[in-house]
Amino acid sequence: MPRTPKRARWSALIAAVGAFGLLGAFTVANSQAADAGPQSAPAAASAAAALPAYDHVVVVVYENKQYGEIIGSANAPYINQLANNGASLTAMKALTHPSQPNYFNLFSGSTQGITGDGCYVPQSMTAANLGQELIAAGKTFATYNQGLPSEGSTVCTNGQYAQKHNPWFAFKNVPLNTGKTWAQFPQGNFAALPDFSFIVPDQCNDMHSCPVSTGDTWTKNNIDAYAQWAKANNSLLVLTWDEDNFLGSNQIATVFYGAHVKTGRYGTAFNHYNLLRTFEDLFGTTHAGNAANVQPISEVFGTGGPDPTPTPTPTPTPGDLKVTDPGPHTCKFNQSCTIQITATGGKPPIRYAATGLPWGLTMDASSGRISGKPWGSGTVQIAVTATDSAGATANATFPLTINWF
Repeated sequence: MPRTPKRARWSALIAAVGAFGLLGAFTVANSQAADAGPQSAPAAASAAAALPAYDHVVVVVYENKQYGEIIGSANAPYINQLANNGASLTAMKALTHPSQPNYFNLFSGSTQGITGDGCYVPQSMTAANLGQELIAAGKTFATYNQGLPSEGSTVCTNGQYAQKHNPWFAFKNVPLNTGKTWAQFPQGNFAALPDFSFIVPDQCNDMHSCPVSTGDTWTKNNIDAYAQWAKANNSLLVLTWDEDNFLGSNQIATVFYGAHVKTGRYGTAFNHYNLLRTFEDLFGTTHAGNAANVQPISEVFGTGGPDPTPTPTPTPTPGDLKVTDPGPHTCKFNQSCTIQITATGGKPPIRYAATGLPWGLTMDASSGRISGKPWGSGTVQIAVTATDSAGATANATFPLTINWF
């Protein structure tokens, strides 16, 4: 939607809860998130994990939706089909608000001082970024931008096109002619794609100004042919979002689909820096900005060669550690909420952890009790882990819906 309504929603939220100091809490939280990597990632980078060597990687970036508005939503049947048959990250978060700084984080490992959605000066920056790194490594790179009036255009807006979703034009070390129009995307001839490319739908089809169902239908009609081709042709499709809708914990959906992808849900805490690091390591480039200090998302991949055969899940025995499925839960905004997580089996004592919790809720590591007063709205996916004294772990994921009233 246009920026004014988006700000209006945010202003309304601030006005409604201003007495509680929410604005300050959100500002501090976003500032900390932008400076720190995911909690589970070490501060220093380690050697790149063994990742597949892809012929083509295509990344589609969407707008302003919480995780629960996409994953498990009846409004996104096609994207859920990809998620259910690919790898879905259940604890992926954007780093800040609003939109534009997140795009710069994803492309260059830093906001580059961008704090809003205003138009930047084209070709004014020289910092390292993914496009420059790929070209320096002898790889080909391009972006396909729906609504862009012509190849290499640095126009700020054009109908439903917005420069704020296209950070590549800001860097003088990325040739302007790598910025393509959507009409230049090689439908039906995917072998002609560059090694790595971004696709940015316009502000309707990226779900910014139109419903989730509109973006889902556009994706099915325009991306499915590549998705199926990728799986059989040593290539990869990634779907991700820039941020949530300002009303949650900035948890976003991210889906990997294609060759060498291990089907499943993965609950490690990741963010846009990890995603950038993954793209860099897939092609053996250097690392831009904060991507140098985090780990790649390696767990979603099998090794090179044919897709790995999924490992059968062993049948639990009575002594195995297991988390009881919590099932769906509902809480109310700024009202007391308690959810008890229980594990059976394993060697005591059991320690508990959770990711995806909205602001205001915390988990007691000893008892498995989630409690507090949540700040947010909508549905999020909570991933919980139980670990026994022998180091065995068990996991479960459940949806938590937070209602205003």
